[in-house]
Amino acid sequence: MTVSVEDKIELFRNIIFKDIEESTSVNKVKAVESFEQEKSRLLAEVEAKRNHIIAEAKKKAEKEKQQLIAKTKAQVYHQILDKRQQFIHEIIELLVQEAKSFIAEEGYKEYLSKSLDKAGAAFEVSASLKLYFTKRDLDVLGEFINQRISSGELKGRCLLQETGGNILGGFYAEDSKQEMQVDYTLKSLIEENRELIGNSINRRLDGVQ
Repeated sequence: MTVSVEDKIELFRNIIFKDIEESTSVNKVKAVESFEQEKSRLLAEVEAKRNHIIAEAKKKAEKEKQQLIAKTKAQVYHQILDKRQQFIHEIIELLVQEAKSFIAEEGYKEYLSKSLDKAGAAFEVSASLKLYFTKRDLDVLGEFINQRISSGELKGRCLLQETGGNILGGFYAEDSKQEMQVDYTLKSLIEENRELIGNSINRRLDGVQ
């Protein structure tokens, strides 16, 4: 059988086209696989970045939240301190007013009597001492004070003087050598209870936090 030139050309063309088609098909598959791999890599990278951004945002939000909580707690703490000082001041002022009223009551004489007895025991070895009273007490209660001194341990050892300070009431005493001083004033009595007042207020404020 004789093969013509045309037949040879057609056969060659078919072989070439088949090779091209097969080659194209293989390349297409490889291209698709490469594309899918790159797409998966990019999607994974995007997801990782997304998760990182979300995690950082959560960390930042939590940090800001804790900072806000700490700031709020500090503000509340300072407000409580301010309120505590305000309450203490108000109570001290109330006690001062009560003390000013107390010196006009009969119970004040009893307070002076007990304080003079305490001073007698405290200064039992002192040959002489000075007792400092308010001008009001020396004017109004001078006779009573002298009678109590004359009937107690301080008899013959005391010199009464007017104090220059605002002691509200009561008196303070010092020996003639100024080596010992004891305070029986109403003002010192109030100040001695300042810490007790503060602790009481703290307990009440702690209950409302």
